[in-house]
Amino acid sequence: YNLGLVCKDLKSYDEAISLFKKLQSLIPESTEVLYQLANIFVKNEDNHNAIDWYNRLLTRVPTDPTVLYNLGTLYAKESDETQAYNMYLESYRYYPVIMEAVSWLGLYFVKNEIYEKALQYFERATLIQPKEIEWQLMVASCHRRIGAYQQAKKCYEDIHVKYPENTECLKYLVQICTELGLKKEKKSYSKKLVK
Repeated sequence: YNLGLVCKDLKSYDEAISLFKKLQSLIPESTEVLYQLANIFVKNEDNHNAIDWYNRLLTRVPTDPTVLYNLGTLYAKESDETQAYNMYLESYRYYPVIMEAVSWLGLYFVKNEIYEKALQYFERATLIQPKEIEWQLMVASCHRRIGAYQQAKKCYEDIHVKYPENTECLKYLVQICTELGLKKEKKSYSKKLVK
């Protein structure tokens, strides 16, 4: 096992694979060996074999959120959005704080114009990373896209209070004030944006 790890660290992937496959034939129930094989194939950029080994590992640890997340990432790289969605969703179900899975799911629903579902994931992201403005802007954007303009405006205003220098937020405030016909507020935010 340790020799396989050394070969992996030295980027002698073929030798590492050979060692871990021998070890896997000796102790087929070892989840660590299955993980190492999958991980080596990822490092070797052999996504198809990596998917195969992660799926084998998943039969042993079906609720491991990291394995599910890694499979989702591989399926996303292979442009298999359905499988990526299923894996990320399962990973989220078991451990809803892996930010990459949360953001992928949110963006997946935005891409498919299902903003109500996207909103749930971006709200979760704001709980996980409360100081990250990107998630707060996405929450406001989802409100705007589902037609909840007052809620969107309130979100943008809250963001503006916390981050008065953020130009993206100011642009959205100008835009939403235009959409709502709030000329005075639009003018005020436009001046701030010019500054």
